[in-house]
Amino acid sequence: MDQHFLVDRAVVTHLVEAADLSSEDVVLDVGAGTGVLAFEAAKFVKKVYAVESDPHIYETLRKRAKEYGNVEPVRGNILRLRLPAYTKIVANPPFSVLEPLIIRHLRNPVTMSLLTPKHFAESLLTTDTAIGFKTHLSYAVAEKAVYGGNVCEPPYPGKLSHVLLNPVQRTALQDAMVTFLQQSGSKVRNSLRNVLWRTRTKREATKLVELSSLSDSLLEKRVNRITLHDMKEVYSFLAENV
Repeated sequence: MDQHFLVDRAVVTHLVEAADLSSEDVVLDVGAGTGVLAFEAAKFVKKVYAVESDPHIYETLRKRAKEYGNVEPVRGNILRLRLPAYTKIVANPPFSVLEPLIIRHLRNPVTMSLLTPKHFAESLLTTDTAIGFKTHLSYAVAEKAVYGGNVCEPPYPGKLSHVLLNPVQRTALQDAMVTFLQQSGSKVRNSLRNVLWRTRTKREATKLVELSSLSDSLLEKRVNRITLHDMKEVYSFLAENV
């Protein structure tokens, strides 16, 4: 099962407190379930968007939300929804959306207080994984606590981590790499030229890419198909040319 609903009140409190919420914040809860995190966060913020894809669970969430004037239930898949602006994410998301959720927020990062499988948290804490490398371009990552799987229902068959992602001020190099990665469907060659066009003529950018030490096989790959090793090669190229 992809989603394990948080039932431990102490963990709920920790996730909400770590986000350092204020009365001006607008919070997104992904995989809201019946609203345990959304309703706790609602005590401290201007508004909460509580997203739930399961139609039956959503109905329970919708009915409970009537007791709160600042919680708006939203039914759907977070990866397909267009929502108004929000400032922070406090969530125990379906685990299958964790990576795309983070990737979606690389360009415009927001604080995220998340419950994740421990093995996923470990992949975020290092730059020696593809998702960790990408995440550290825009975030400082901290593992705040580790819990047993019984804090959720149904219980998760392993350990869970509370992970806090706080946005960082990107360098010009990090910003260029994020811009490159956002062009996920483009070939590496074209994406690099697009990045360099921001500060060079098209002819100069094209020449730099074509005369680089990057292999033709890498330049012909789609950005969303490159490996961690490929990413580090691209990063080194950008470090010399941004």
